[in-house]
Amino acid sequence: MVKRDYLGKPVEMKETLQRLAIRQKREENPERVSYLERLQRIGLNASQKNRLPDFLTPEMITCVFEDDKAVLWLGTNEGLWRVNEKEAEPLDRIQCFRAMAYLLDNEVQAIDGDGDNGVYVLTKTSVSHIAMKWMSAKEKAVFLSDVDVKHVQRRGMLSGARWDKKNNRWIGRESDNDGLWTSLVAMGDICRYAVLKDDPTATKEEITRAREVATRWTEAILLLAYIPSWKGEVASFVRYNKPGTNRASDEFLLEGKEYKINMPDNGPTGYVVSKVGPANPEDWATEGMPEIVFRNVEGYIARSYHVNDPENDPIPFGDGVFFRKKFTPDGKLVSVRIPSTSEKGDDLPALLTIDSSMEIPARLKKLYTDEVNPKTGKHWGDDEIIYKCDTSNDELVGHYAVWHLAYDVLGPEDPELAEIIKTITQRHANHFTNNNYCHTDAGGQPTSWARMNREYYVNEYSDGFPDAPLGLSILLQLYKVAHHITGDEQWNQEYRKLALDEPYRYADLLREHFERYRIIAKDLVEDENDDEEIFNRVVKIMNYSDVRMAAISYYTLSQLETDPVLIEKYRQGADSWWALEKYARDIEWSLIYQVINNEKEQFDAFGRSCIDMLKWQISRYPVNSREFFTDNSTRPDMVEDEGYMFYKDGKTPYAVAMDERGSTGANFFQAKQGHMGRHLQESYNIIMPYWLARYNKLIVDNGKDSGIPFEELFKVLDQE
Repeated sequence: MVKRDYLGKPVEMKETLQRLAIRQKREENPERVSYLERLQRIGLNASQKNRLPDFLTPEMITCVFEDDKAVLWLGTNEGLWRVNEKEAEPLDRIQCFRAMAYLLDNEVQAIDGDGDNGVYVLTKTSVSHIAMKWMSAKEKAVFLSDVDVKHVQRRGMLSGARWDKKNNRWIGRESDNDGLWTSLVAMGDICRYAVLKDDPTATKEEITRAREVATRWTEAILLLAYIPSWKGEVASFVRYNKPGTNRASDEFLLEGKEYKINMPDNGPTGYVVSKVGPANPEDWATEGMPEIVFRNVEGYIARSYHVNDPENDPIPFGDGVFFRKKFTPDGKLVSVRIPSTSEKGDDLPALLTIDSSMEIPARLKKLYTDEVNPKTGKHWGDDEIIYKCDTSNDELVGHYAVWHLAYDVLGPEDPELAEIIKTITQRHANHFTNNNYCHTDAGGQPTSWARMNREYYVNEYSDGFPDAPLGLSILLQLYKVAHHITGDEQWNQEYRKLALDEPYRYADLLREHFERYRIIAKDLVEDENDDEEIFNRVVKIMNYSDVRMAAISYYTLSQLETDPVLIEKYRQGADSWWALEKYARDIEWSLIYQVINNEKEQFDAFGRSCIDMLKWQISRYPVNSREFFTDNSTRPDMVEDEGYMFYKDGKTPYAVAMDERGSTGANFFQAKQGHMGRHLQESYNIIMPYWLARYNKLIVDNGKDSGIPFEELFKVLDQE
């Protein structure tokens, strides 16, 4: 096992107060409403006025409650505020509670204590009980993992859950990113097992449970890699990357002609772009005899899959490329492209058929064969599977990270699982190498968002320009993991060639991330020499889902790389992401930036230790992971600009605590986040960073559990 731990002193976590809010409409609790309405309205006294945050004035306060510990609760027409100057963490001294997570509207009319750190709150339309309970971070992470097991998973896949009104239950939902979200939770729970099995205070039951959960998520991820079971090669036209896009050209290469594209000698490293297109346009056409080649499709990974159960496992035909598995009359298993309204994918017509006879390991198939078709009463069969293609590197980055951790942590005790991982790793690395570093679909063309070759990344005016630092870190991650798991030297050679040699030098390109966004931003501002204006625009155009994926690829590279030259290059790459992330107080990048710089404590833009910020956001991750819609745009402690939050200076982006956001995994600076519907989130953004932080020795947890039973805690998530 190769592992890079933090070499400094880990921070200690203790139990912290957690927000457990039950929100009701006024008519649902008339007794509590009546009591709160009868409370005597008392204004602020002199001492309380002196304690007001600088963004609140006495005129803004609609009601006040001070408990016996001198914790001050302030009602306003912009939500509820809690002030406690005695909090050890400065960022906890002033806290905000807003609709819809804690209230149903922000016009607070009355507050009263519950006698146990919490309060009852009356607003224009609602009454809430905001209990404040002492819990450990471990207790919270394990609880939310148990929520995934009991209410969120869909045969081991985790993309949140929706409330099924008809059957009065939670149902795991499908997502384009099943592979990514499941992988992030799997990474955390794999490390949970690694931590607990070496923890003398952990019980046998805890350790066994951790291993079972980690194995289930890992098997679900592996099934996505095996379920297409494509065998051999497919016939393909030869197309170039259409200029300015991530799609294949309409024209194909004519038979007998040579594939010649206008490509620079080097690049994309060094911000190199080019008008990519045919060197000899006369060699390409939309009619005539095409050059036909055969491309390896073994090792292709699906985005997601469904069983043929429209009521309980609906397929979003309007959003993706889907194949249905069927047996031919002679008993051969094939996959058939089924119609959809989606325009995704190239050379993927309806009824396109591909050999799907590669064997799926029996233990992986059990994830669907153990389930029963509610209409027939029989177990699901291989020919009742529908899977989603046009897979992107959004998913691949998570697969590679799980392969690495599962092989190292679970593999030594589970040789069958280790062999399954090794087989798909070898097969998938071959797939990419044979297909010019592209994830190649059944039509023989690259998928839209997993083309990781020079032709795409030097493509002028395309998404390849900002995408390159992320996509190429994922490509390097693939070959690093492949060599680590298989021991096959060809993957190490491939990796080092791409990282260090011309015309690639991708390890150097990784440090270009932030500057590439600055280059784009310069075309969007009035004064291209105004660094403040450019930075403001970068904040608003950044692809924040990429930020999350980069954290994963950098984690893998930081753990497996031993070459000091490449380690330094990857640190420079991380610096490029940190240029914006240092303002975000992001739970994942606080972890990753410290892990990759494991020898010395790192600090954010505000002078706070990354480890302290990691600890803080773990403590502030909400027990209620419902992601209620939250509009922070009118908070008096910040200013909103084009939907983004900034400090009062209007220059510095503002990120609030995890339990004050509408979404725990979205854009950190976005003012409006969350859902109006009834959804559960898979909680990857606590399960993964918490357990990785313990696995890599950034934190130790000596917190005391609350002892609140699962079903009691789940009531907070289960409410309307």
